[in-house]
Amino acid sequence: MSSPDQDPRAADLPEGGEVIAHIPDEEAALRAFAKAVSEIPEGEPIPDEIVQQGLTALTRLYAVKFQLGERWEPFTESSLVPATAAMIMCTAMMRAVNVEVFELGMWQSWSGA
Repeated sequence: MSSPDQDPRAADLPEGGEVIAHIPDEEAALRAFAKAVSEIPEGEPIPDEIVQQGLTALTRLYAVKFQLGERWEPFTESSLVPATAAMIMCTAMMRAVNVEVFELGMWQSWSGA
């Protein structure tokens, strides 16, 4: 029997292991992010902490859905993200979690991601 805190789809992981996030928690974090952004007066900059909150929830939600077998592009066809912007974000994320490009390459080859 699974605990109430465990994602019910944990047993469906194609590569085994445990889910890396809990979908309802990440959805709640995204709703909190959207609310925080909506409460910022028009014309005022969005504080870095709120941007971090959104990136964290979006990254965790996308990753857990990918881990559970949902394979869809992270950007819509109508939302052009320049390669430089993607590389900047990837580099910052990898630095934040202390992962080198070599480690990413090894993980990709082992996981088939």
